[in-house]
Amino acid sequence: MRSDLGLREAVGHFHLYAWLREAVGDQCRVSPEFPTGNGRVALLLDCENRRATIEVKSFQNMAKLQRARLQAAEHGQKTGVRTVSLALFVPSEDYEVLQALSTVETFDQITVKTSAIAWG
Repeated sequence: MRSDLGLREAVGHFHLYAWLREAVGDQCRVSPEFPTGNGRVALLLDCENRRATIEVKSFQNMAKLQRARLQAAEHGQKTGVRTVSLALFVPSEDYEVLQALSTVETFDQITVKTSAIAWG
C-alpha cells in the first residue's frame, strides 16, 4: 500500500512555493517543477544574475535521505547550479533530530545544504 508521503510532500512543496513567492516574488521569479511521479520536486529561483534550486522531500529514512541528497546534486549538475538546497520535511519537532538531519555536503563539486523542517 502506498503511503501518503507523496501527498504530504506536495503540500509542503506548495506551502514553500507560496511562502517564497511572498518573500522574494518582487526580486526573483519562482518556478515550481510539479511532482510527476519521478521523485523530483523542485522550486527554481531566477534572480537577475543568480539562479537557485530548492529540492523538496519528506524524510522517510536515512538511506532515502542520502539518495535525495545525491538527486539534489545531480539536479544542480544538470541546471548549472553549484549549490542546491534540500528542504526536508520531518515528522518531528525535536530540535536535536532536526539539527542532526540538517547538513552541508559536497557531491562532485555541487554543495547540497539540507535543512530539516518540522512537519507533522
